[in-house]
Amino acid sequence: MPKTLTEFAASDHKHCDQLWADVEAAEGDDAACLAAWKAFTDAMERHFKMEEEVMFPAFEQATGMHGGGPTAVMRMEHKQMRGVMATMAAAADDGDFELLIDHGDTLMMLIAQHNVKEENMLYPMSQRAIGAGWSAMHGDIEQRFGPFQ
Repeated sequence: MPKTLTEFAASDHKHCDQLWADVEAAEGDDAACLAAWKAFTDAMERHFKMEEEVMFPAFEQATGMHGGGPTAVMRMEHKQMRGVMATMAAAADDGDFELLIDHGDTLMMLIAQHNVKEENMLYPMSQRAIGAGWSAMHGDIEQRFGPFQ
């Protein structure tokens, strides 16, 4: 039986946070930093897509909240985070891993604020709205995106 939606998604947040810690720990070793950065960005994009392509549409369908609801706010925040990550990717492409890590402070602040809203509001609301459908949704997520941590 899969974890609850809230436990599942919050666990993935923690996984992404750990991957960022790996980037910071690799500072000073450009090759290791680049590899850790790639793992982090891959995990973040996977998380965003899981929400945007599966979880958010299911919530919207179950609640009828389309357009201006909480998922619209989360999508806008994903766009902000992707913007910071694009700046960070440019720094990585230039081999400036110090700048990449400096921008990470901004990104991690955005992520922390975003995750609090999802974990304390959106995920519990989604869990209630989707109910027994979570098991099938979990299977769809893992089929589309592979197993999660």
